[in-house]
Amino acid sequence: AIIEEMREGIQPADAGRVFANTDRKEAIRMACGMAAPGDVVLVAGKGHETYQEIRGERHPFDDAAVLKETLELTRR
Repeated sequence: AIIEEMREGIQPADAGRVFANTDRKEAIRMACGMAAPGDVVLVAGKGHETYQEIRGERHPFDDAAVLKETLELTRR
C-alpha cells in the first residue's frame, strides 16, 4: 500500500513523530487538532475530487468540506 511505501522513507529518528491513518476524515481532523498557531496543515492528493474510491467503489467525500467543518468546530 502507499502508506507502507511512504513509511520506508522515514528515518528511524523521525519514526515517533509520524502518524498514519487510513481514514481520510479522521486524518484531516487529527492533523488540524495537532497543529499549533503558525503551523500549516497541507491536505494533498484529492483536491478537486468529491469522492473517495475504496476497493473500486466511489464514496462521497470532499476535503474542503471536511476542513471547513473541522475548523468551524475548533473555533467554538
